[in-house]
Amino acid sequence: MDNHINLVKLCVGAERVDDLIAWQDQRRAAGHPTRHVTRMWPKRAAELLDGGSLYWVFKGVILARQRILALDEVTGDDGIRRCGIGLDPKVIRTEAM
Repeated sequence: MDNHINLVKLCVGAERVDDLIAWQDQRRAAGHPTRHVTRMWPKRAAELLDGGSLYWVFKGVILARQRILALDEVTGDDGIRRCGIGLDPKVIRTEAM
């Protein structure tokens, strides 16, 4: 039995799923991991890592998801610790929700 949970995040700066894919492809080509950095560490990390996904919201509608592979501590240039959510590079389009 799966005990996973999912995250839902706004896809800021992208109007369409293709924009997100293009941005992530550019980042990977420059040697950066596929990840989303957020301020808060998820409280239920183990359940996220047990098959959970990050669902992307575009203009108020969920249109895509990516499987969560890892949670890593990221320290910004400002010295603040954040959570890097490591994502599967494959973006899966979903039915509009």
